[in-house]
Parts: sequence; C-alpha cells; structure tokens
Amino acid sequence: MTSTSMALPRTRRAAAASRPVGISRGEQRWLLWPPLIFFALALGLPLIALVMQSLEEGAGSYVQIWSVPAFVSSLIRTLVLAVIVMLITMVLGSAYALAIVASPAWLRVTLIAALLLSLWTSIMVRSFGWMLLELPKGAIHWFLSTVGLSNEPVELYQTTLGMYPAMIAVMLPFAVLPVMTAMQSIDKEQLNAATIFGAGPLLTFRTVTWPHIVPSVISGGVLVFVMSLGFYVTPLLLGGPGNMTVSGVINAQMNQANRPELGAAMSILLVGGTMLIYLVADRLFKVSEKWG
Repeated sequence: MTSTSMALPRTRRAAAASRPVGISRGEQRWLLWPPLIFFALALGLPLIALVMQSLEEGAGSYVQIWSVPAFVSSLIRTLVLAVIVMLITMVLGSAYALAIVASPAWLRVTLIAALLLSLWTSIMVRSFGWMLLELPKGAIHWFLSTVGLSNEPVELYQTTLGMYPAMIAVMLPFAVLPVMTAMQSIDKEQLNAATIFGAGPLLTFRTVTWPHIVPSVISGGVLVFVMSLGFYVTPLLLGGPGNMTVSGVINAQMNQANRPELGAAMSILLVGGTMLIYLVADRLFKVSEKWG
C-alpha cells in the first residue's frame, strides 16, 4: 500500500473527528445559511447602498474628501485617539485581569461584576455619566471643592483630554476579557515549579505569566484600536465640535453640509481601512482565535 493511499483514510478520519458528533456535512452547510443571510442583509446591503451613494457623481468623491480640511484633521485625531486608548487599555486591562485572577473570591466576584456591569450598560448612558463628571461644575468640581483642593471650574468638558478617560472606561472590558481567560488557563504546575526553584513574584510573572498572556494582550489591544476608529457617541459628547473624529465628520457631511456622496465616500474609506487593519492584525496575531 502506497503512502498516498494510507494518507487518504487519515485525512478523512481527521475531517470526521473535527465535525461535531451527530452532525453531518450537509447539516453543517444548512446551519451556516442563517448567519450568512443575516450578515448579507445587515452588512452587505448597507455597504452596497453606501458605495452607490458615493458614486452618484462619479469616483471624484473619493478624491474630494481629501480637500475637506475637517476630514484630514479628524482622521489624524482619530488615529492618535485610537492608538493612545489602545495602549492605555492594554496596560490597565492586563492589570485588571491580573487582579481578578489573584484576588480572593469575594473581591474577584466584585471585580467581575463591575466589569460586566460596565459592558452591559449602554454606551450613551456611560458617556452621559462621564459628561456629568467633567462639566465645569460637575461631580469632579464638587469633589475637589469638598476636600478643599480647588474651587475653580474644571476645564475638562469638550476638550481632547476629556475624551480619553471615557473612551478608556468604555473600551476596558474588551482588553480585560481575553487576558483574564489566558491567565485562567495557565498551568498551575508551572507557577508552582517557578516558586519551588526560588523565583519571586516578579520573576515568575516575567518568565511564566507574561509570555503566556502576550497574544491575548495584543488581541485585546487590536480589538480596542479597531473599535475606537469608528467611535461616535463618546467623542461627540465629551470632545465637542472642535474635536470631532471621522465618524463625527461623516455625520456632519450627511446631515449638515448636505453632501451625502462625500459622507458615503468617507464611510467606505473608514470601513475599508478598519477591515484592512483587522485582517492584517488577525494574520499576524491570530486575533479571531482569541475571540472565537
């Protein structure tokens, strides 16, 4: 018997083992149709409509958008915002995940509950909450005046700096969850072995924990970066009209400047750039495997 004929049964057995027990290949195809139809209707049709709208006056809309000063400045602002939010959430998310895993049971439940509560709360509600904090005479001003530190109005609302705390708070759960899962999957025997051989907490973290969670830290950071590129509500409420992101400029072109073809072209550029960044990051860092 040749090696080729021996390899074929192994291939079939491997393919059969990869399928769920009791589900045939035909049934798997049928199960794929509902999500495919849903995504075609929910994502495909709006994209087609945007492309058609952007081409109403020809492909010149994709050239004209670069002559709109607000778009160019908002694009740079959006990229800087996304990078800073990504880096800070990667650090804070790793620390929060480590605190969850290392804490006693009562504190672990509290930390997870706070994280899930933040994740389940509407972004609009959380953004309004931060707005009430950052108003010139809001909650932060009340606290500072109560403890006697300052009676001056707080200059955070509708500033570039005022956007970052709210954005980080909104995105933090997406950086915590993959790192927490990775930490919970660490082999306890490796940690015990490091301790037995005299490694302290910092050395154990650097040689055992950190290499294990790095892919998850990167995956969470990539997801935060991609989501931050299209953020609209929080920057609009807290950054104001002078600190608009790309999404804010798109909304202005659609509803105020009465240039829907430019807004559609900007939308296609944003969606295409976001998808390209995600695909490259997924190829390099296997982001989808950490969230799949």
